[in-house]
Amino acid sequence: MGKYLNKEQIFDAEDGEDMYANEEQLVARLDFFEKQLMDQTADTAVEDKINTLLEIARIQVERYKGADAWERAMTAFDLAKENELWELATEACDAMFLSEGPDALKALGHALWLGVTFPIDAEITVAMLQHLVEESPKGADTKAYAAATAHYIVSVRRGTDDDLTFFASQMIASVADEHSHVSDQSTFDLWRKTLQLDKPEVFLSKLSSAIDQLVGEDWWVDRDAIRAKLDAEGK
Repeated sequence: MGKYLNKEQIFDAEDGEDMYANEEQLVARLDFFEKQLMDQTADTAVEDKINTLLEIARIQVERYKGADAWERAMTAFDLAKENELWELATEACDAMFLSEGPDALKALGHALWLGVTFPIDAEITVAMLQHLVEESPKGADTKAYAAATAHYIVSVRRGTDDDLTFFASQMIASVADEHSHVSDQSTFDLWRKTLQLDKPEVFLSKLSSAIDQLVGEDWWVDRDAIRAKLDAEGK
């Protein structure tokens, strides 16, 4: 499914020697992008600056350098927000979440809000919702709302025949099984109806409440201003 839904390690560190090789290659990649960052000028496209910062942040996540990853990702986020590059802003929040810093869940909340609010690449939004499924307590209804939202987002942005639809369907089926031991279609249909997962106005509202719990009052974006602008643009 791409770099978001296949979060496998680039290198398979099975023993100490492999781990050393892994670190060696990660440092080489880090040096490359750090140099690229230093060589950028005022004329460098802002998207290129953000992407370089995100590459560095992701490498630092792989190196378990959470504080360094957070710093680069937050810089990328600020640049993206300033230039209204919301897909890149979502990716920056993802990197901050993966850094496992003190405000990682707050970053996830922002990633979820941006990923659902803006019509960005559905794969990125689904990956953020997958994070929420994984982070929510076992049996929590939030898992169901996140999975239902993922399926809904894919159908709206990509249609029902896209490969991502299958992934989203598997996600919600897995959540149903864990949540209520659902294993057949009739039981699934009843479970879905009981939780009102067939009603976007319900599960999107529930998801919004879950996001508010993650972020609290410390929003890094002006949601009211964003909503007003989207309404004015008819989106």
